[in-house]
Amino acid sequence: MISLRSLRSLRSLRSLRFAALSTLLTSVLWLASCKTMPPSPPPPPKAVAPVKPKGLYEWSGLGKDITLMRINVDEQMAYFFSGKEQIGWTYVATGITAFPTPTGEFKVLEKIADKVSNLYGKSYDAAGKLVNSDFKQGRDLLPPGGRFDAAKMTYFMRLTGDGVGMHIGAIPRPGRRASHGCIRLPSKVAGDLFKHISVGTPVLITGSGPDYPTYLKQSAEKSKTNAAKLAAAKKKAEAAEAAEAAITALPPGDPNGPAPTPPAVGTVPAPAAVEEIKPAAPAPRN
Repeated sequence: MISLRSLRSLRSLRSLRFAALSTLLTSVLWLASCKTMPPSPPPPPKAVAPVKPKGLYEWSGLGKDITLMRINVDEQMAYFFSGKEQIGWTYVATGITAFPTPTGEFKVLEKIADKVSNLYGKSYDAAGKLVNSDFKQGRDLLPPGGRFDAAKMTYFMRLTGDGVGMHIGAIPRPGRRASHGCIRLPSKVAGDLFKHISVGTPVLITGSGPDYPTYLKQSAEKSKTNAAKLAAAKKKAEAAEAAEAAITALPPGDPNGPAPTPPAVGTVPAPAAVEEIKPAAPAPRN
């Protein structure tokens, strides 16, 4: 017969075995869950703001000729290369949406240091007063007796036969388009570019804009519109001139004619004509 002490020992042994098995099972399940659990995703990288270039340009091409230029109209940036080495960059100001700069592969066709525009400039009236700061030949009518002051295009490097090129020009808001189609350059770097680039150097223009054939079609349509606008302005001016001539051609005294010119200050008006009155003839005597 098993004693009470033996039963208690047996029960304690069973409890210990059960506890050991529970611990072992828990460990196995924990290890299995560790193996199958996917790793936690890494934290997202912190957004780094793009570093904006300092200044309007950088030039390190002393003694080196430019063999390739790349211009991006979306960035409004130009990059200069000598072989595979980039020797500088600059902000530019290309054509606004209404006057886009064509994109594609071009090359420098000619270089003119003291070029002036034959299309754009300012117009003044006969008294020398500024009338139009964005005057364009073939679109706007010059006032009678007025003059046209052509815009300067210093250090001009032509890219197309119809006048698109690179030259000194204002860049009012770096990174924004601002021109009538040409590529404006900062004055302090344009001279170096002009000196170190040769006729025939390739210029690659990329970004949002029409290719050159599309650009030419758009320019032709604009020329027609400008010609019609100029013709309408001329017709209106001629009608006004004819009306003025008709008024001055009316006979003196006509109420529709011009008012009589008052005498100048300090002049004595001519005496009015006095009608001569003759005495009556004496009555005849009978």
